[in-house]
Order: sequence, then structure tokens, then C-alpha cells
Amino acid sequence: MANIAAKQSPVKASRLFGDYLIMLIAPCVLSLWYYGGRALWVILLSVVSAVLTDGIVSAVLGKPFKIKDLSNIFIGAAIAVMMPAGVPFYVPVSAAVFAVAAVKVPFGGATRAPFVPAAAGFAFASVCFKEQVFDFAYSAEGKLLGEVSLASLLSQGNSVHLKTSTVFDIITGNVAGPMGTGCGILMLVCCTYLFVRRRKALLATAGFIGACALFALFAPRANASALTSLVLELSSGSLLFAAVFLVTDHATLPKNNINRVIYGAVCGFFCMFMRSVGTYEETVCFAVLLANGLRPVLDSAVRGFNAVTAKRKGAKA
Repeated sequence: MANIAAKQSPVKASRLFGDYLIMLIAPCVLSLWYYGGRALWVILLSVVSAVLTDGIVSAVLGKPFKIKDLSNIFIGAAIAVMMPAGVPFYVPVSAAVFAVAAVKVPFGGATRAPFVPAAAGFAFASVCFKEQVFDFAYSAEGKLLGEVSLASLLSQGNSVHLKTSTVFDIITGNVAGPMGTGCGILMLVCCTYLFVRRRKALLATAGFIGACALFALFAPRANASALTSLVLELSSGSLLFAAVFLVTDHATLPKNNINRVIYGAVCGFFCMFMRSVGTYEETVCFAVLLANGLRPVLDSAVRGFNAVTAKRKGAKA
């Protein structure tokens, strides 16, 4: 599987992750704006942990340590901004160590790993430190809903009455929850940058958001209108962040354009389904990992379908 990813990965890692880090500036600045020094420490410790882990594990395994590819910085920062600002420091540190040591380095680097390292790190932290990641650490004085995140509200079947001021708070990220992923406006800006740099990657983003939107409209978790369900679901947790930064991961993204849309849609379905039936208030990283694992199956299925279609057309001719 790693070899397959390597064959479709001619992009220089430093350029690829450089683009992601440019986009990641916005969520990091948002974190600092809302949460100040605490957010800075969470980000720094996560990044440093990722870099040091790569250096140590690479030395132990006899692999080259390539700090210039910028992937460690991205992995650490991405994990950090998906965390609440009040999270104990050992949680993002543990997540970053796991992402690099168990997912990135063993497969030869972030552009070859069959799973998205940042998603794996956050999923690891969610399983091992559920209370610290979701229940313990939301601290948002003066923000919409106080210490209750939108994702937590929806997981309990509750809703928010949408009015102009409430919608503005939601789309600007002025809500309790992950410290850098809730601002829809910033995620739109990041999408615009990604469109300029790697527009075909956004096919997966479109499939992902489309599937999430349809699920929210036709199977709302809250006792609210379809429109309210749509706004709250897309704005909660790290869904939009994942749509831009995780679903578009170069190593795990299908090469074919149609496959990319299907891959994104499958990921979106998993995300919303697990939100509806699972016990975690945020499931997007688990959904990304499941889609990563199913990607070879999806590729084979599409190739088989195309072969059958071509054969039928040839028979008719």
C-alpha cells in the first residue's frame, strides 16, 4: 500500500506541506486570538513533539530525518488546533508522538503513509483521553453556548435558535469547541488558496461536504429545521477543517477525479453516520481513517466498473 502511494507522489514534500502550513496560519491565528498564550503553548508543544519524535524514531530505525519537508510541523500544528485550548499538554504531545512514530515514519514519510498522520494522532488521543479531549477542557467565557460545544449539543439531540447574531458567531468561530477549526469564513479562505494550488484535490472536499450536507438535511440529529441542522452540523467540531486539511491529503487521495469525489463522499457518510450512532461528539478523524483504509477497494471497484462498461460498449459496437 505504501508503494502505491509512493508511485503517485511526485510532489515535493516541502512544497506540499509548505502550502498546507500557509493555510494553517489562519486557524493558528484564530486560536491565539480567542485563547491567547494557552493556545500558543498547545501548538508549540505539539509541533516540537512531532519533530523530536521523527528525529528519534528515524535514528532508531536507520531512516533519514528530513526536517525540511515540513510535514512534522504540519502534523503537530494540525493536531493542536483540533484540540480545545484547555486540554492538558500531555494529550496533544501524545497524539503528535503517535502520529509520527506509528504512522508517518514506519511507512517512509508523510507522502507515503497509507493513513493521514494527523487524523491518526487525533483519533488516538480521542480514544485514550476522551474526557480531556471532549468533556473536560472547553473553556470559552463570553462565547456562544459558554462551555458547551456545538458538537456536544448535537450529540445530545439539542439545537440552537438561529438568528443573525448567532449565525455570525458560528461562522466566525466564536463558539466553544476546538480552538482553531470552527471559523467557516477562514476555512473558505483556505479552500480558495487550495483551489489555486491543488484544485483537483478539492473534488474530495466537495464529495465530503456534499455527503455531510445531505445527511444533515435528511437525517437531522436535533429537533430543528433541516436548514438549522445543516448549519450546525457543518459548523461543529473539526468537520470543515478536515474537509480542507485531512480529506485532501496527497498520499491517501485517489488519483482519478471520479474516485476522489466518491472517496470524499464515503468519508462524509462515515463521519455523519458515526456522529449519529457513536459515543464521540466528533468522529471526523475516525471517518478519514476508515476512508483511507477503503481507498484501494474504491479504486478497484471503479476500475472494475469502467472495465465492464467499456466491454459492453465494445460488444455493442
